Amino acid sequence: MPSAAVFDPGAVPFVPALQAAWRDIHAEMSALPAACFPDAPDALSLPTADYDERGWSYCPLVGDAPAAAANLARCPATAAALACVPGLVNAGFSRFAPGTRLDRHAGELRGVLRCHLPLAVPAGDLGLEVDGVVLRWREGECLVFDDTVAHTAWNLGHGDRTVLLVTFARP
Repeated sequence: MPSAAVFDPGAVPFVPALQAAWRDIHAEMSALPAACFPDAPDALSLPTADYDERGWSYCPLVGDAPAAAANLARCPATAAALACVPGLVNAGFSRFAPGTRLDRHAGELRGVLRCHLPLAVPAGDLGLEVDGVVLRWREGECLVFDDTVAHTAWNLGHGDRTVLLVTFARP
């Protein structure tokens, strides 16, 4: 079922540069210390009936997080790839531990799209559902979607799932 919220990555000009660099980006992400991956802010609070982010950690690279610049400085190949993204709003490594289910939500930033560059995708049931369309991560192959449309994600696989999450101005 097609959706206006899911985009063809081949139509996004910077996607080839990200995909070409994915192995180098993966190596840099893998070399980061665990301290660079704090729990996502909402994961620290008690889950509610409306929202639960337990199991999600995020290493900021670009944006207003205090550690972003220091983290990005440790990742020169990632920084070079992100320099190809026009209208870059924020970026970071998003990690889901096994068993993580990110409840249905919609992003608050209007006028942007989100790109996932999958870096580590374990075997098992993992996915991203956007506007009724289920997407599956494949290492090195970008997914692009409208984050302001209700979506959910899960990792019921056998290891951590990590993507380079890139938010950019909608062309």
